[in-house]
Amino acid sequence: MDPTAEQEPARIAQVVVEVAPAHLDRPFDYTIPEGMTARVGQRVRVSFAGRARPAWVVGLATASGTDPTRLRPLDAVDGPWDWFDAEDLRLYRWVATRYGSTLTAVLRHAIPPRVAAVDREASQWPQPESWRPADRPPCPQRAWRPYGASRLLKAVAAGGHDAGPPPAFWWRALPGDDRPAMVADLVARCLAAGRTALVLSADPEAAVARLALRTAGSLGADLRVSEGGAGSGGGDRRGPGGEPAARARYRAVLRCRTGHARVAVGGRSAVFTPLRDLGLVLVDDEANPAYKERRSPRHHVREVALARARFAGAAAVLTGDLPSAALWRLLRAGHVAVIAAGRATERERAPRVDVVDMGDPRPGTRRARFAPVASRALAAVVRAEGAAVVLTARRGEGTALACKACGRRRSCEVCDGALRVVRDESWECATCGWQGPAHPCSGCGATRHAPLAAGAGRLASELERSHPQAEVVRMEGFDAPGPTRRPAIAVMTRGSVVTEPRWLVPERAEAVVVPDADALLGRPRLDAGEDALRLWLAAGHWTDHLVVQTREPGHPAVQALVRWDPEGFWRQEEERRAELAWPPHSSLVRISPPAAAAGEVGSALRAVVPPGDVVLGPDLDGQLLVKSRDLRGTLDALSPLRHDWGRQSVPVRVDVDPV
Repeated sequence: MDPTAEQEPARIAQVVVEVAPAHLDRPFDYTIPEGMTARVGQRVRVSFAGRARPAWVVGLATASGTDPTRLRPLDAVDGPWDWFDAEDLRLYRWVATRYGSTLTAVLRHAIPPRVAAVDREASQWPQPESWRPADRPPCPQRAWRPYGASRLLKAVAAGGHDAGPPPAFWWRALPGDDRPAMVADLVARCLAAGRTALVLSADPEAAVARLALRTAGSLGADLRVSEGGAGSGGGDRRGPGGEPAARARYRAVLRCRTGHARVAVGGRSAVFTPLRDLGLVLVDDEANPAYKERRSPRHHVREVALARARFAGAAAVLTGDLPSAALWRLLRAGHVAVIAAGRATERERAPRVDVVDMGDPRPGTRRARFAPVASRALAAVVRAEGAAVVLTARRGEGTALACKACGRRRSCEVCDGALRVVRDESWECATCGWQGPAHPCSGCGATRHAPLAAGAGRLASELERSHPQAEVVRMEGFDAPGPTRRPAIAVMTRGSVVTEPRWLVPERAEAVVVPDADALLGRPRLDAGEDALRLWLAAGHWTDHLVVQTREPGHPAVQALVRWDPEGFWRQEEERRAELAWPPHSSLVRISPPAAAAGEVGSALRAVVPPGDVVLGPDLDGQLLVKSRDLRGTLDALSPLRHDWGRQSVPVRVDVDPV
């Protein structure tokens, strides 16, 4: 090869333009004008289809295959920073492929909007200090001993440099252990190895996030990546000190990009935070629904974090009490290792669980809202001037039906899922989509029905009358304010619980009561039992006494709670889901076209999906659901259709792993 050819300056910039249609999601060639310098990862301005648009440089070349008369020059380079390199671009393209989206849509998530004032501020920053590895990693905390976690600790201390594929772990903390302090210990070990760490929390204000920041700060390496700007549609939210969140996040991401920060802590938008020499990616409470992105592409932080750690050669650590269906599939296949204490230790540390059978048919056992066991537990807490939690269904999820005569949950005749009323008084199963007329109760033959859930407002009112000396607070929605004095009873809906009730920290609840367990178990969702068990297991970290009232004491979720056995729940649950071809035995892809085009989109789907895939729908809203045995094959088959829909200006939304 002629050496002079290698040194020939690149005068062609290959850019992806920020436009929505999928068929335009490819690089376009533009010339680099004389006097202008363009690099991969830079944000630029171009003229495209007669309009000025932002774009990103994804490649450089010395020549173009496009007709020279059709080549246009770059209009401008927007800012001095290279926002991604080849490794980052590899991750962005993986996310776009994995979630049936476009590269430009991923870039909108990954890179915050430019703030010129912060660019001017950053130009005055000194060079980042060099970071030297410690002579040896810090001694691990004694709390790690029950877990047999030497492989995890070595992987984090080695920064992922061990031979073989980068390690990935699922860590289930014991009740009573200080999980935030143990996460901070992992961060300290990673920093001591001379590498950077990324900690993701569904609640960036939770104890795990705060302590990780404190640990990093003590080593001169802290950073918070706020949930503003591009990552979450930040709007008018404010960052630290009242600064606009978009500006705070832009500064934080820029500090990471320039090497001034070595630890990033944040919510789902922080998964793309650029960090050099990444050694640890930790996702706290990996199954939390807050990790599912709301906008297209609707990626999940867990999957992106695992891929990012794999590409960077870093250790990945996922925490939680009950693995998600997606993680259970990885655990079963051996792609992720389990870090957990022995069964005897877990049972010893687990809280006391009292299960009250509310369906007891014996005379004289008609139940009030709270069974005697629950009433006594709440009364004891109030007398001791302590704190109690009453967990109920979240707002709007009392739509599942129960027989008004015997209380039995009305279930689908096809898949045993929970039923709800739809238009014209017909019933619908949200699990399998069955629709049909109302039918009598299979237990007693009665025809009348009622919602399963008791409202949080009604429960709070009853508790205020029963315990006037206590502060009773109804908490609905994330970050709802809790009680401020003791004795206290918090009536919390599912939506108000992220990882831990902030109002309790650093205390514990003397009792947690679940008065309507059937409302949680019987919600019209495929993952109702899984979600209920996850909530109850989390509550076991706040208390030493759980009271669960249910008409289904033999339900797998209830029994798994009593035995404190998450794996046992999944062993039963996956058998049930296998019959329906639901996750973890398949992947789901939801297709949402305009209602008028749903029939045509459905026909096109059925014509191209691989053998073995099942296409359901369209439903009344025009949505279709694909049960995929081979997700990669399904998405490959879907790609030409997405391009066709883009050319025809048919807005079709693709949501991979919708639950």
